Amino acid sequence: MEKDDWKLIGICGIYCGDCPSYLAHQTNDIGELKSRAQRMGFTLEEVRCDGCHSDNLMPTCIECRHGFRQCAKEHRVTWCFECSDFPCQRLEDFKDIHVENGISHHKHLVNELYYLKENGIEDWLTKKEREGCCPQCGKKVYWCTRTCPDCGTGIR
Repeated sequence: MEKDDWKLIGICGIYCGDCPSYLAHQTNDIGELKSRAQRMGFTLEEVRCDGCHSDNLMPTCIECRHGFRQCAKEHRVTWCFECSDFPCQRLEDFKDIHVENGISHHKHLVNELYYLKENGIEDWLTKKEREGCCPQCGKKVYWCTRTCPDCGTGIR
């Protein structure tokens, strides 16, 4: 695990490492960044993100309109699984928000947070890194990808 990889663990259990705003920024996928910027009404620089706990966040992640950032601050935790109220209604309500390409980005967050709590950050990051790659050719793919753009293998 790299020293700053923990910054890719969203407060709510999202893995930032396969988010298009993070991964496209890391791989210099300008086409994806431009597409995201246009769809979201942001500048190209605004859609470049380095993870939930970094100093370079997308406006929607800074805003965190679902309240996880503020809630974690109030409860003095880094991640939801550390909270005495975990799992809470906020997480339950969040599970069915944000479906792209038929894939729910938040559906398994409570399970991911339990995994984090039980297995630790390093193990979880290793698991998420593996899950974020094409099983055939190993290319890192966006969380909403159904088919590997390099080899055509079905992903999810």
